Amino acid sequence: MRDNVIDLGCVAVTVAVTVAVATSERGAFRAAVGVVFVLYVPGRSIIANWPRMAARSNIAASVLFSLSILTLFATLTLWAGYWHPLGLLEVECVAVGIALFTALLRRRRADQARAAVTAEAESATELHDLDS
Repeated sequence: MRDNVIDLGCVAVTVAVTVAVATSERGAFRAAVGVVFVLYVPGRSIIANWPRMAARSNIAASVLFSLSILTLFATLTLWAGYWHPLGLLEVECVAVGIALFTALLRRRRADQARAAVTAEAESATELHDLDS
């Protein structure tokens, strides 16, 4: 449940950054959501899809991956001669959104499968108790 809330918060930050950039917002709001996005959200989208890493260090690993990935993408676009920061931000927002929704759906399916197995086991136990 906690991971779903964090991921939905990250989706909200991603949407806020996208809207702030699209509307040419020039204020503290854009700066605040921009900093949160750059420092945490891309890394969280990676960690959310990597359960073994998420169990260890949620915040530190997310910040590390965020800064590393965004620096790598910025460097690659600069070397390729396609330096367009807003275009890169749009691509990053779409990729992050897809990754976060994938993580949310994956966790939901796993929860449903666990619930089905638990219900099946309880049903089998009840049947066994009735036979005794």
